[in-house]
Amino acid sequence: MEVRIKTPIPGPRSIELSQLRALNVAQGHGSVCGIFIDRAEGAHLVDVDGNIFIDYAGGIGTINVGHSHPKVLAAMKDQIDQFVHPCFTVAPYEPYVSLATNLSKRVPISGSCKAVFFNSGAEAVENAVKIAKSYTGRKGILVFSHAFHGRTLMAMSMTYKEDPYKKGFGPFVPNIHRLEFPSENVDLDLNNLEFDPRTIACTVIEPVAGEGGFIPASRNAMAKLRKFCTQHDIVMVADEVQSGFGRTGTLFAMEQFGVKPDLITLAKSIAGGLPLSSVIGRSDLMDSAHIGGIGGTFGGNPVACAAALAVLEVMDDEQLPERANEIGKKVRSKVESLKDKCLWIGGVRGLGAMIGVIIIDPETGAPDKKRTSRIHKYALEHGLVMIPAGTDGNIIRTLMPLTIKDDILDQSLDILSKAIVNA
Repeated sequence: MEVRIKTPIPGPRSIELSQLRALNVAQGHGSVCGIFIDRAEGAHLVDVDGNIFIDYAGGIGTINVGHSHPKVLAAMKDQIDQFVHPCFTVAPYEPYVSLATNLSKRVPISGSCKAVFFNSGAEAVENAVKIAKSYTGRKGILVFSHAFHGRTLMAMSMTYKEDPYKKGFGPFVPNIHRLEFPSENVDLDLNNLEFDPRTIACTVIEPVAGEGGFIPASRNAMAKLRKFCTQHDIVMVADEVQSGFGRTGTLFAMEQFGVKPDLITLAKSIAGGLPLSSVIGRSDLMDSAHIGGIGGTFGGNPVACAAALAVLEVMDDEQLPERANEIGKKVRSKVESLKDKCLWIGGVRGLGAMIGVIIIDPETGAPDKKRTSRIHKYALEHGLVMIPAGTDGNIIRTLMPLTIKDDILDQSLDILSKAIVNA
């Protein structure tokens, strides 16, 4: 499948549907692109006007194995033929247990582990906090600048960016403390804290800050944080909702930091696009919540669990974490080759294929959200779907399917290069 743009973007049918949407869908649920999708396959999206795009958004990181992967679709169809949803809380089923067993063996956590499943990343984060509070008997939570942990009340309170995620939705959950996100250029300062560490149930950190701008934490900071948590009996939670499932070059990004968290939260690409999330952690921690204290009606839906088991097979069979490193190298090389003539490229950062391109005002060095928007608009009009990131909205992020073929990747990078040059 080749990129093909045969109408103005958005096309007439997309415009028609946009008008219908405006009349019937709450405007608070925005969309980055004005195109309506008819079908998707691999790394491509086809809109209702017949335009064909390469997908760098990947359902906001949910399609690491590609759209409509045949193994995932087959697993879903097989499960649908058996049953769709008896509810694990009512009558349990094998796919849930099989997935819990599989993931518990894979996570980079010391000792025996257990898992529990939910629907969204925000639910996973909230339940990780609940488990930590139950285990420690404490109420405090430590989070970081640039964090995104979700849109529900607890997760939104933990999230950093005010507009659009928190604006007008307060008051927020108390007992949340925040430090600067410890990147390579920002040290983790654990001195002169404005809170008592003995009141903290857990700290939640993204190994790569996703919505915050694809900022990797430093290995040194992760080691310091692990030592701090151990010293004060604080549960260390790695939020791998966006960085998990091969995106960073390993199945889980935490494998690259040389430390082991106590809990990991997963979602997004876990089930090939179906709603599923998980908390996985040390068995003693996971068992600290009372029966009925965690769970949910749709959590661990059997169709989603079957899809997730297929996703893990695809990860192994097609060596997608290794492929992420290959993709990331090509993206970096292409963008860095433009830096001499595009002074608005402020840098390239990330791990594996989780690459962020920083767009700045070349005169002041300040984040340039407007130029970033122009880059995205040009790319869309020429067949490349992207979504921005960053606390200041000035990060181009790459969330293409890891199954993308080299020729399609090269074509996409040509479009991206022209978009950056012509912005």
